[in-house]
Amino acid sequence: MTPMPANVATTPKSLSASPVDGAVPAAFLPLAERAQAIAKVIDAAIAEDLDEVTQPELRQAVTYLFEGKGKRLRPFLVVTMAEAAGGAFEDAIPPALAVEYLHNLSLIHDDMMDGSAERHAQSTLHTRFGLNLSLLVGDLLYAKAVEQASRIRRHALQMVHVLGETAKQMCYGQFDDLSFERRLDLDIDDYLRMASRKTSALYRASCIFGMLTADADADRIAAMASFGENIGTAFQIWDDVLDLQADPLRLGKPLGLDIRDGKKTLIVIHFLKHARPAARERFLRLLGNRDLNGELQEAIALLEEAGSVDFARNLAIEHLAEAKRLLTVLPDSPHRALLDSYADFMLQRRH
Repeated sequence: MTPMPANVATTPKSLSASPVDGAVPAAFLPLAERAQAIAKVIDAAIAEDLDEVTQPELRQAVTYLFEGKGKRLRPFLVVTMAEAAGGAFEDAIPPALAVEYLHNLSLIHDDMMDGSAERHAQSTLHTRFGLNLSLLVGDLLYAKAVEQASRIRRHALQMVHVLGETAKQMCYGQFDDLSFERRLDLDIDDYLRMASRKTSALYRASCIFGMLTADADADRIAAMASFGENIGTAFQIWDDVLDLQADPLRLGKPLGLDIRDGKKTLIVIHFLKHARPAARERFLRLLGNRDLNGELQEAIALLEEAGSVDFARNLAIEHLAEAKRLLTVLPDSPHRALLDSYADFMLQRRH
């Protein structure tokens, strides 16, 4: 593997001196250790990049945003994808920062639109600092993303174009997600189009950035863009499953929040198409009720009985299988093995 920068602590057995969560299955320890080590580098680079923010209140707000429990999944993808295609670790840091900035910008906006007071047991930015300052932080992050995306000079124009296209698609996807709440005529294709825009776009961009950093050819860029598309879609679908089955403490939000908020997840869309009329009518009376207590388990049971949760889980598995197949365009290496493990780990997430 490409050596980590000198300021990252290493041990003979791993790339990071910090302990990894004991809940991580042994098969995923190399992935977890590598991801943690890359996250340390990214966090240090973010801190250095934001050091130019001198207005105390703005600095406090943007610093607070990155003090959360972000796993830096997308920067990991940029860096590892670049290394798998023969690129240098150090060259991948600027585009990795670009995708992390855009990701956090999207979280700020999501929390505002959802009216969320907390994310991962921490007050959301707009709750802590108000709407005006939060909007400014979002603007700053987009400017920083453009700045970082342009640092790979030989591909600056293409990277900035990809960044802009990704931000645009994320806006379209977020609008789709919001508009779903008013519709009962949705089908699976509607959902997959929304997921492609809202979630997959940034995973796709992460893979393209990694490939461009390594000067990969057009065929490999296209294949890895599709890898990111499949990974992102699986991620979005699995989030729908976690909302119903995860430990709320690990998930960082109450169980069944999507049902309480009236969201048309893949599971709900499948249910509305396939459930018995009586079950459908009962579920629609529960969907969007924020005061669900004991009835939440009833709503979840209705979804499970119709096979809708299993349908979503199986579709996520299909997308991950396709993603893993696409990796064969890359040369066999430890980095490709990490990307393969990354795909497998998507369905091991509990938050």
